[in-house]
Formats: sequence, structure tokens, C-alpha cells
Amino acid sequence: MLSLPLPVSVVGLTFLGLFVVYYVVSSIISFVRLRHIPGPALWAWTRIPLIRTHLKGDSYEKFGKLIEKYGSLVRIGPNYVMTSDPEIVRRLNASRSPYTKSNWYIASRFTPGIDNMISNRDDAYHDVLRRKAMPAYSGRENPQLERDVDETVLDLVRLIRDRYLTTDNDQPVKMELARKAQFFTTDTISLLAFKEKFNDLKDDTDHFGYIEEVEMLYPNMFCTSVLPEIMEFFTASGLLALLDPAKNPKFAFGKVMAMVKQKIDARLDTKGANKEAGDDMLGSFIKHGMTRQELDQEVIVQVLAGSDTTATAIRSTMLCMMQNPRACQKLVQEIDEAVQKGIISHKLDEVIKDSEARKLPYLQAVIKEGLRWHPPTGGLLAKQVPKEGDTIAGYFVPGGTIIGMSQYALHHSHDLFGPDPLVFRPERWLHTSQGGDEPNWDKIKKMERNNDLIFGHGKYQCLGKSIAFLELNKVFVELLRRFQFELVDPERPWETRCYGIHLQRGIWVTVKPREARMKEDSARS
Repeated sequence: MLSLPLPVSVVGLTFLGLFVVYYVVSSIISFVRLRHIPGPALWAWTRIPLIRTHLKGDSYEKFGKLIEKYGSLVRIGPNYVMTSDPEIVRRLNASRSPYTKSNWYIASRFTPGIDNMISNRDDAYHDVLRRKAMPAYSGRENPQLERDVDETVLDLVRLIRDRYLTTDNDQPVKMELARKAQFFTTDTISLLAFKEKFNDLKDDTDHFGYIEEVEMLYPNMFCTSVLPEIMEFFTASGLLALLDPAKNPKFAFGKVMAMVKQKIDARLDTKGANKEAGDDMLGSFIKHGMTRQELDQEVIVQVLAGSDTTATAIRSTMLCMMQNPRACQKLVQEIDEAVQKGIISHKLDEVIKDSEARKLPYLQAVIKEGLRWHPPTGGLLAKQVPKEGDTIAGYFVPGGTIIGMSQYALHHSHDLFGPDPLVFRPERWLHTSQGGDEPNWDKIKKMERNNDLIFGHGKYQCLGKSIAFLELNKVFVELLRRFQFELVDPERPWETRCYGIHLQRGIWVTVKPREARMKEDSARS
């Protein structure tokens, strides 16, 4: 039998003993620091429950339940707390807040060891990146931005009309709406980013297998967000570089990154200087001085962040429309009346203008309620308490503590949204003078201010907010003015998991033409 030399055995046992002592002592110190903050007992001693929650994909609901049980500040780990107070969330993210991003964000790197605007934790550099990127997201330098969105909206309409329409004489044709929503948002953001669509809608397929691979990537990525030390170790050791998708063209994500690099190469000369900027978002990034490394990272962030979250908003709102025929009919009636009054063009080969959509009060209420009912992000978005500590919800929180938020609790507050926060009710956003349920204008403004937190706040506000609303303002109108959607299985309408980002599939629907609109269009032609 092979045995270790005595000195090796002693050294090994010594190190093991020291590690156990270190772990026990550090756990006790961590427990004592935050023992005055309520929360489940086991979570105070170890991150295992927090990791397990992420692995199960039920963090969105679980965090909401913890807030409901323990209050607006809950301890969820040895050095983690979570809040549901909107005023605290604004304080964490305010432009001059001493709070900074915690190491929770390390997992948002798409290239090992290289930060992007999401993962970067240096506020000064973050501000520099935002200044370089902001003109592109505002649309000021892309005069065709709205027309580009119109183009992909019509691509989605054509896909449904040509392949998935069920008429009275046909056998029902089933369509998986969750995937089509992702095709739409991916094609839209790629067209806005570098003037070339992925063409997922045109070909009705997930080109490169990119969407499917990202859905596999996200659970692993967000699980490691609460184990940043492991990410740092694998990065420093070089092990993570072996899995870098940019260096492996077999990965779908690697193919997308290679395509992005080709687009960037075409705009720059061999010395990295501007050769042909263009009037798309990539062109704007180049004009405002992004380095080559920044371009590589930010265009990928743009494609990922700009497609997944908006797709979730479309899926959840369309699901609510199908589950609430009264609300759906009310929106359809508003759309039809807008067409009759000439507010919206009657031509079905044209798309509602953003300025027109903003004049439709019930549409705006539906969009707000859809975002509130199921916020597109569900992660902790954890910040770090400044070294002097802070008093939050009546508790002193020591410096260095990591504080996240529960999107579920934040947007399902009984105090703000009344006795039915789980119900999809667009009328809550409309004043009684508008035919809504709310008699208090100040209450509506307070709810709207709360909804703004879905897109972040202050120095961390999402730059893509205006583009997301541009898509939402158009897609619901153009789908519902043409088609009737019905769930195939109302008892099991979708499969949804939250790992920080929501992953959803299985929204099987049948789609029929709206007879009134079809007849109206035929009469005009």
C-alpha cells in the first residue's frame, strides 16, 4: 500500500486544520457582524442556500417570499443582505452615491479577465464608458433607428402571417411565441448595432444556435455571481481562458463574437483608427472614442442585454393579454379607434410611429403593467456598502456588506399597488378621468417612479431604456391589430425560470387573423 511520507501527511493535515479553523472563525465573524438583521438562520452561516436558490432557477419568487416573511431588509448570506425599499434602491444607485458595484458583477464578464460596462466596478471608468456609449443608445446619431425597428416588426408579422396563421378551414397551427419574441429582439438589436440582422425571423431559426447556448450559459453565469472568488481564481489561473468562447468557433457564442469582430474590423484600419464609422450604433461607439477592446466587449453586451430583457417583457405582456381577454379587447378597441380616427395609419404595411403610440393611454398602461407584473430582470444587482457603513431600514449595515434587491417584492408591494399586486390590471395606471381605477394622480406618479427602477437608476440606469420602449410601443399594436392569439394550454401557459435573467419557453399559441381588420384592408384595396 502506498503511503505518504510522514512530513507530507503532517503538512497536509496542518493545512486542512488551518483551513477548517479559518472557515469556522470567518463564519462566526460574519455571523456576528450582521446578526441583528433578520433572515433565515441557515442563510446567515453559509452561501449554500443562496447558491441552491440560483441553481433551482426560482430566485425571483424566493427572494420575494423572504421579504414578505422578514421585512424590507433581509439577511440572505454571511455577508449579503437584500432590500425591497425603492428609496433605498435609489440611494444605492444615485449619481453621487458612495455605494459601488460589488464583486457580484464579476460573473457578467464575457471574456475572462476583461470587464464590460455591466461587469466594470470602477465608477470613474464606468462614467467614461457611459459617455462614449450614450449617443448611440439615444438614437441621435442614427436617423434610421425607428425605421430599423419598423423593419423587424414587419418581419415578425410576415413570419406569423406566412407560417403560423390558422384559418377557419385549417387544422390549428401551433407557434412557440417565446422563441419568436427572442428572434424579434435579436434581429432588432443586431440591425441597430451594425446594420445587419441575424435573420432569425426571416429563416425562422436560431442562427448559430446562439439563443439556445445563451440560455445554457446564463444559469452557470448567475450562479457564480454569488461565488466571485471562484471566478477570480479560475481567471487568475488561466483555466477560464480555456473556455473563452471567443477562442473556440465551435461555440455558438464564439461564432457571434467572431462575427462582431469582423464587423468592427471592417470599420477600423490596421492601426485601429476609424476607417468607416457608419450611422449605426457601432459607428457611434467608434466616433466617440471607444478603444478596440471596448468595442469588442460593448457590442456583445449590447446584443445580449438588448435582446433577452426586451424579449421577456414581450413574452410576459403577451401572456397577460391572452389570459385577460377583457384587457386585451380594451387595447384592441383603442387600436381600432386610433386607426379609424387617423391617429394610426390604416395601411397594414406600415408600423405605428413611436410618437403615435405614446398618445394611446391604454397601450401605455398595458406596457407599464406588463413590466411591473413580471420585471425583465430578477437578479440581485448587488452593491457594496461604503466602508463607513450605513443605516438601512432602521438597521446599521457595516461597510463591505453586499446589498441586493428583490425585484419581485419591489414591484409587487401591497403598500403601493394595493390588495391585488399579483393581478394584471392596466387600469391601475390610469386616472379615473381617463377611465381608469386610480383617483389619485400623485399615486400614479409614485407607481411610475417605482417602475422606472426596472431600468436601474442614477449612475447605473440602463442606456437601452429608450430603445426597449420603442420596440414595446410598436410590437403589441402591430400584432394585436392583425391577429388573435390564444393559448394552446391555459393551465400550463409557459415554462419560466429566473437565474438573474428570466429564461422562458413553451408559450404555445394558435394565431388567427382578425376578420374585421382583414375585411377593412380588403375593402380599401
